[in-house]
Amino acid sequence: MSKKPHILYILSDEHRGQAMGHSGDPNVKTPWMDHLAAGGASFPRAYANCPICTPSRGTIFSGRHAHAGPVAGFFDVFKPTAPSTATELRSQGYHTAYFGKWHCGIVRDQIPKSVSEDTSGRYEGGSRNRTPESHRAGFQDWFGFENLNRHFNSSIYELDNTDPTPLEGYETDALTDRAMDYIHTYDGDEPLFLVLSVTPPHFPLIAPDEWERFDPDKLEVRPNFHESPEMRKNLATYYAMIENLDANIGRLLECVGGTAGFEDTLTIYFSDHGDYMGSHGVFNTKEHPHEESVRIPAIFHWPGHIPAGGTPQALFSLVDLMATTLGLVGADVPVWSQGQDFSPALRGEAGFTPPEEVLLEMVGSPRWRLSMPDWRGFVSDRWKYAFVENRFELLFDLQTDPFEQNNLARQDQAQCEAMRQRLVELLRETRDPYWDVLIEHGVEPDRPVIDVNGNPDRGLPYPVPSEEDGGNI
Repeated sequence: MSKKPHILYILSDEHRGQAMGHSGDPNVKTPWMDHLAAGGASFPRAYANCPICTPSRGTIFSGRHAHAGPVAGFFDVFKPTAPSTATELRSQGYHTAYFGKWHCGIVRDQIPKSVSEDTSGRYEGGSRNRTPESHRAGFQDWFGFENLNRHFNSSIYELDNTDPTPLEGYETDALTDRAMDYIHTYDGDEPLFLVLSVTPPHFPLIAPDEWERFDPDKLEVRPNFHESPEMRKNLATYYAMIENLDANIGRLLECVGGTAGFEDTLTIYFSDHGDYMGSHGVFNTKEHPHEESVRIPAIFHWPGHIPAGGTPQALFSLVDLMATTLGLVGADVPVWSQGQDFSPALRGEAGFTPPEEVLLEMVGSPRWRLSMPDWRGFVSDRWKYAFVENRFELLFDLQTDPFEQNNLARQDQAQCEAMRQRLVELLRETRDPYWDVLIEHGVEPDRPVIDVNGNPDRGLPYPVPSEEDGGNI
């Protein structure tokens, strides 16, 4: 059997799938993402099943939906004995390495004294915790951190070191440097599975000065964008962060292309979820079912194996990523995987039957605001449906209303009922035996909810029940 290819995952945070050149965005320039797409395949409709960091990352590396997997909510941890993409590839002879943001292993008391007693201010903010070895999902060489949210002067925990190593400069630049150094010096006989996981374009919205080229007033915005100088300024910086990321993808690809032994490399670029960035009137926000939140990039590039210029019209989602990766390199998909192997579609083979729906959900929302409830839903070729825990429903016709500005849940009750029943079936198929109870037997809230913060924005896209509507939405 011939040697398997190296595998390179490039994972960003909060990059919505519409914000790339080849996706039709009129503002941002992404020549390297476009290069990967032109030489491989980019899914026009790829989805994050659970659009918030921790459970989405659990889905990525477990091949299971958040509600039925080893990472069941925000600030949950990857269970020590749970199989993963890394453990599956190790059984196929791969060596594994992880660089950057993990956010699946925060144990509250795992902060070394060098960090907790630091007085320089370097480690203020974010999650300063060291990821215990048992929560690293089987990755062998570790250069990771949990959730810093500070793009300058971040740090990583290297291998089994108990104290962090500072990273100088902008996080995306610094982590790419570290991954390139690793590739240049990699001398293992095993094929390598390397993950480079960067935080930008996740908030805080900040980019190196040289990348801030956009005039906010000249941006072409989406029809559901809510105008304000603040929204435009935020969107301009978001684009700057994406362009910096794209340039670093280029540096990494040139490193791989120029390193002996890496001629045969499967590269996959994707994000854990999107961001509204002014659409529907919010930014630095995901965790809801709209397209800006759940749509993501998903680009597969493997010269000689994936035909160039492919745009598979199938509904792909992150739960399929592990199965598809294994399928591409000729490994069996484990029986516990809930994802589908899309490798036949990527290779252009006939007879592939894609899923008719993608299950979407919010599981274990961190509840920083009243407007962050849990929900379950799904998207099909035409329809988007979601059932929120307070019994509010969303129904969008994506063919006639692609920017999701008209909720049809009350207007088209027959379609809503059909979608509700199908959602219950999907939840039972994917082992969620509680939400069918909420949907079929739940009780209506019996009183209005009081928001003690007096937030004028009562929620997106489902408001907090209020006095004037009798406590119902």
